[in-house]
Parts: sequence; structure tokens; C-alpha cells
Amino acid sequence: PSAMLEEEYPSQSSVFAQEGTLAHEFAEITLRRLMGQIDVNVYLATLENLRGSELYTHEMEEQVQKYVDHVIESYAEAKTITPDALMLIEEKVDLTHYIEDGLGSCDDVIIADKLLIVEDLKYGKGVRVDAQDNSQLKLYALGALRRYEMHYDIETVRMSIIQPRLDHISTWEISAKDLIAWGETVVKPTAKKAYAGEGEFCAGDWCRWCKAAPKCKVLADFSIDVAKTEFINEENPKES
Repeated sequence: PSAMLEEEYPSQSSVFAQEGTLAHEFAEITLRRLMGQIDVNVYLATLENLRGSELYTHEMEEQVQKYVDHVIESYAEAKTITPDALMLIEEKVDLTHYIEDGLGSCDDVIIADKLLIVEDLKYGKGVRVDAQDNSQLKLYALGALRRYEMHYDIETVRMSIIQPRLDHISTWEISAKDLIAWGETVVKPTAKKAYAGEGEFCAGDWCRWCKAAPKCKVLADFSIDVAKTEFINEENPKES
């Protein structure tokens, strides 16, 4: 039910989110230039504009280049499988088959014979994120798979999260069949329940991202229980 509860609160963009957006813009313009999708004049003009941001640092370009290098390596690998492998940058995906009003954007999508690759740049360094069974990444992949499965015989979906500032790259694979089954049996009914405001509130680490967290009674009770446990452990270290 927290999904609908969040609708009561305005969206606020943090400096970290703005920084991440700028990093993604650098990644997009660099990849589009390397893929020949824009000419050098457009590239240089856009680059100058991005460098004019107050959030820009030279380190940002260096870190984003690590992501770009990884994507180019993935694309080169795909081309060894399929010479005319397809790479899509900032690809919009439609998730409305599974989630009402569900939309998303993949940082990059690479398609080769029987293989779909979906990669996600995470510029932040506060939380290490793994691709293993990652719901957000699987949703992106579901959207890409649904869009291209009619044109390509995709059997395997490979998903990667690249966190350059942590020197962290996590990759996980799932069969297209199992990914679709997850969408139908888990995502679709869960999303339907969430839109109806049904189900039970469940507190945990994920609450840090919830806009309604400051006024959530379940989270408050959960935090008190955690604090009590930590206090007891500190008072009785041998029993913890």
C-alpha cells in the first residue's frame, strides 16, 4: 500500500539525483557519438553545455567513461555472436502490460542472436547494488524483452549494474521464459494490489527511498524494535 500512499507527497529531487542525471547525460552523449548517432558538432556543443553545470567535475567524466567502456565491450562481444547486433541507448520501455501506467528507460540495451543485454549505470556511491534478482533491473529487462521478442529469438537475458565510483560491476542472467513468468505471476498481481492500496505495509532497508517514510507508523514501530535490539546487544555483548 505504500506505493499509493507516496502519491500524497510531492516529489523532491536531491542534489544526488541531479548529479546522477548529469552523469547519465554524459554517458548518453558519449555513447551516441561513438555509435555514430550524432555528428561531432552536436557532440561538442552538448558536451560544452553539460560541462557548464555547477554539478560538473572532471572526475564525473572519468567515472562515466568506465561505464561507457563496459558498454562498448558488451557490444563488441555481442557482435562476435551476431555481426549486426543492435545497441539502443536510453531506450524507453513500456511496462503497462504488467503495471498500470508503468514506463521505464534502459540506459542501454544490446540485442544479439538469442541474447538480450540490459545494463544500468548507477553513479551514486552510497549504496552498493547487485544485479542478482534485482527487481528494478528485471522490470527494465521485461519491458525491453516484450518490445523486441517478436523480432528476435531471445532465450537469455543478461543484466548488469555498473557503479563506476565503487569500481563495482554486477552481472546476472535469467532465461527469457523465467523472466516473463516472473512478470506474469509476481509483478502483475502485485502491481494490481498496490494500485488498489491493498496488502500490508512491510518495513525494511527499502524504506529509505519511500517519500511517506517520515509519517509511516509501521516504519516507526520497526525502527523502535531495531533500536531496542541494538541496545540489548550493547548491554549484553556476550549474548548477542
